[in-house]
Amino acid sequence: MGDIESIAYLYASMMDSDGKIATKELESWYQMVEKRWPDFQKEVAGNILKNTLYRIKSQDNSEKMNQIEKVLIELKDNLKQKEINDLAKDLSTLIRSDGKISIGEMNLAGLLNWKLGLDINFN
Repeated sequence: MGDIESIAYLYASMMDSDGKIATKELESWYQMVEKRWPDFQKEVAGNILKNTLYRIKSQDNSEKMNQIEKVLIELKDNLKQKEINDLAKDLSTLIRSDGKISIGEMNLAGLLNWKLGLDINFN
């Protein structure tokens, strides 16, 4: 899995944590991709996220947690500290984008803090 697929898994997990995907959350995804990979085609980025959401919807909780663990290990091994800090800012924007903060988002943010040191801001 490449960096964009790994980050897509985190985004999709956050988006799906409250059971609803808001348009503002999708916009947050596209803004992050454009900022991080300016030459990446929007349609391809959308397909990556869509396929990731389908995969998450088909996984049970155990499979989701196993995949999150793999993604976190991959990101820790592949991203520089600045990229991890930028990811924390991007995920903070995603969480706040729909105006609601779910328990699932808070739990996932706690896991990301524990495993990657991501400091996700809920304010």
